Amino acid sequence: MGYALGMGTCIACKNVFAFNPLRVPSVRVKGVKEPVCRRCIELANPQRRAMGLKEFTIQPDAYDPVDENEL
Repeated sequence: MGYALGMGTCIACKNVFAFNPLRVPSVRVKGVKEPVCRRCIELANPQRRAMGLKEFTIQPDAYDPVDENEL
């Protein structure tokens, strides 16, 4: 049994980070899902709330390894 992490660049801040590819929050850019790091989600949610928009949900395991059998 093994575990896997996705590695990618946050679409907002451009920092590279590790994430669970099945649970990481993402936004669509030109039809492609792009990952968003925890820091950017936490910064965006108060602004979204103030504008009356739905906040992003961070799943508990969004930035943890995923069991390889789930992929």
